[in-house]
Amino acid sequence: MILLDSNIIIYLRDPEWGEKIAGKLHDERLATCNVVIAEVLGYKHLEAADAQFFERLFASMKNHSFNDMVVKRVIELRKTETIQLPDAIIAATAITNDLTLWTHNTEDFDNIPGLRFVDPLSAN
Repeated sequence: MILLDSNIIIYLRDPEWGEKIAGKLHDERLATCNVVIAEVLGYKHLEAADAQFFERLFASMKNHSFNDMVVKRVIELRKTETIQLPDAIIAATAITNDLTLWTHNTEDFDNIPGLRFVDPLSAN
């Protein structure tokens, strides 16, 4: 199962980038978490049509909650790594739930032990 980072969710709205990402998904199941939903839907200048698109997309995905196991992993990550809180929550959610994170901001997740991540927009 794949956890999509906020930037990948946003790129899905763009026809060219969305097609490139979708072409790599195959039959993978998609996941999200509350911080990704908050980042995307909480954007101040989000237009109504875009909000509807993202709400439908999130409704089709499994949402992994910010539970005690994720909180524990976030604390461990923040004590040992230099990582922003939202990114720590996303990384901890992926690790705790055995998900592969898809992100275009790979530098945010470098050196996070136990995290599997892929940049679906890379040339590879």
